[in-house]
Amino acid sequence: MKQYKWIPPLIAIVGVVIALFFIIPAEDDVIEQIQKIEIEELKRENMTLIQTNELLDSKVEILESMTDSLTSLIDVDSQVIEKLKQKKDEKVNAINDFTDDELYQYFSRLSTKGTADRK
Repeated sequence: MKQYKWIPPLIAIVGVVIALFFIIPAEDDVIEQIQKIEIEELKRENMTLIQTNELLDSKVEILESMTDSLTSLIDVDSQVIEKLKQKKDEKVNAINDFTDDELYQYFSRLSTKGTADRK
């Protein structure tokens, strides 16, 4: 029996080694599958982000064109306001040059033509 004492530990060692050869590759396969799934999910998320980015880029272009048109409208309005201010200043300057009688006629809306037409 002394000759067969080394057989059970040898069988145990061989069993452990065989089990490790089956368990370790199986774990590697599981890890690789998990990594592949994660990569696919990241690819899908990346595609979604690319589409969202393109949509936002198109919205930005629309908003920029709207901004440009509004800026041009503001410029036009500013020019109109400036012209109106100039006209007002011209009228004020013209009124400043009026005599008392001319001021009275201007504000009372009297004219010599109006009195002549009444007759």
